[in-house]
Amino acid sequence: MFDTLDAELVDWLADVPEPDWSEHPVYSAMVPASERLARWMTLPPAARPTGELASLDPRALSAADRIDLVAALQEQKNWIDAAQARVLAEIDAADTSRLGLSQEAVSLALKVPPRTAQRMLKTGRTLVRELPKTLALLAGGEISERHAQLITETAWRLDPELVDEFEARVTERAADQTVSQLRQSASRAALALDPATAQQRHVRALADRRVGFQPAEDGMAELPVLVGAVEGQLIFTRLTAAATLFPAEDARTMDQKRADLLVDAVLAGLPQQALPELQGRRPSIQVVVGADTLLQLDDQPAHLVGYGPITAETARRLAADESGTWRRLLTDPDTGQLLDISADRYRPSQRLRDYVSARDGVCAFPTCNQPAYRCEYEHITPYRQGGRTCRRNAALACRRHNLCKAGTGWRYRRNSDGSLTWTDDTGHQRAGHPPQRWSSRRDTRSGDDSCHGAGSPRASRDRLSSLRAVGDDSSPPRASRDHPSSMTCPAYDGDPPF
Repeated sequence: MFDTLDAELVDWLADVPEPDWSEHPVYSAMVPASERLARWMTLPPAARPTGELASLDPRALSAADRIDLVAALQEQKNWIDAAQARVLAEIDAADTSRLGLSQEAVSLALKVPPRTAQRMLKTGRTLVRELPKTLALLAGGEISERHAQLITETAWRLDPELVDEFEARVTERAADQTVSQLRQSASRAALALDPATAQQRHVRALADRRVGFQPAEDGMAELPVLVGAVEGQLIFTRLTAAATLFPAEDARTMDQKRADLLVDAVLAGLPQQALPELQGRRPSIQVVVGADTLLQLDDQPAHLVGYGPITAETARRLAADESGTWRRLLTDPDTGQLLDISADRYRPSQRLRDYVSARDGVCAFPTCNQPAYRCEYEHITPYRQGGRTCRRNAALACRRHNLCKAGTGWRYRRNSDGSLTWTDDTGHQRAGHPPQRWSSRRDTRSGDDSCHGAGSPRASRDRLSSLRAVGDDSSPPRASRDHPSSMTCPAYDGDPPF
C-alpha cells in the first residue's frame, strides 16, 4: 500500500512546477547583483521588476554592468512612457468638454504648463490611433520618448493617407539611430512622400513662426525665435557684421555685441509711445521693490513681474532710470502682504489693476505663466452674485482660464494665505503658491519697535518722502526713452493708501 502511495506521490510531484525562488527577497539578497541584472536583462521591460532594478547598488556592479543597468533603466522609462501615452489617449478620447479641459486636468496632475499637457495629449492620441509601430517600439524600450515625439510631430505635417507609409519607413532603423539621425531620416521620408511642393511645405511651416520668453538663471532670460531660414540667417549675418564696427578696444565678446545690438534694435524700433495700452498702461516692465532696499538699508530681492526675483542692485539701477514711473502700494508692516484696495463698482480702477498685477504677476491657474498684461481682471465670486471689486475677490486670468469656469464644473477659491485652490470637474484639487511676500518689519526687526534709528520703518518713511520727488502716482508718467520701466515700491503703514 505504501509503495503504491509513494509511486502516486512521485508522479504527482513530477507534475508540480518548480517554484521560482529568484523572486523571493531572501534569494535576491543572496544572489550577486550582477547575476540578478543579467537575468532581468533577458526579460522584456514589461516583465522586469522595476522597483528592484532601480534599487540595485551600482557600486556592487562592474563597469560593464553599470552600463547595462543604465540601458535597462532607460528601457523601463521608455516602457512607462508608452503606458502613459495610452492613458493620455484615453483621457483625450473621454473629454467631452467644450474647451477640451482635459489638458488643464493633466497640467495640474503632472505640474506642467497647459501647452505641454495639450501636446502630450495630442501625442498620446496620435501614437495610439495612427502610429502603432512607433508605440510598440516605445513599449519595447527600443526607442525613447524623444524618438517617438519626433516621429509624431513629423506625422502631424503629413496628409493622413501618407502616415502609414511614413511610419513604415522611419521605424525600420529608428531603434539604431540617435534623435538627430532620426530627424534627418524622418525629414527625408516626409519629403519623398508628401506630394506638396517644398514651397507649400515652407508656407505651412511659416505659420508656426513665433517668439517666446523663457526665464533663465541669474537674472537672465531667453527669447527663442522661430522664423524662416532666410530671415533668420539674414538677421544673424547683419548682427555679426554690425558687431565688427565696434572699436578694437571694446572688451565685449562677439556674442555679447550681437545680443546688445539686438536689444537696442528692437527697443528703439518699437517706441513705447506708438504702442497700444495693455491693462490700462503702455507696455513696460514692472518691478516691485521694498523701500528699505531702495534706500540701501537692506538687500532684499526685488520682483520683476512675469519673471521672478532679481537682485537689489538691479532694482536700484532700474530705479535710477529717469524714464521710470513710481506707483505706491501699501503693505502690512508685520506680514509683508499687500493690503486691500476696494471699490463698489464692477469695473476695477486702474490702481486696483496695478495692485493685482503687482501681487499676482501671472494667470491665476497654477500651471499657467501668462504674464499680467495678457490676462483679464476677474472676480473670483462673480459680481452679480455679490462678489466685491476688491483685492481678495480679484485675480488675473488669461482668456482660456477665464472661460474654463463657465458651466464646466471647474472652480477656484482664495485661501487665507492668499493662494488659490482650483477644483476640477472630477473633484481633484490643486493649490497654487501664495502671492509674493515683501520684506516686512518681522524680517528686519532688531530691538524695540519704538527705535527710530537709521534702519527703522519710520526713518525709511522719512527718507522715502524725499525720494518720492523722483516720481509719484499724482504726477503723469514721464516720457519714455528706449528702456521704459515701471517701478512699484511697497510702502510702510504710515503712508496714505491712495
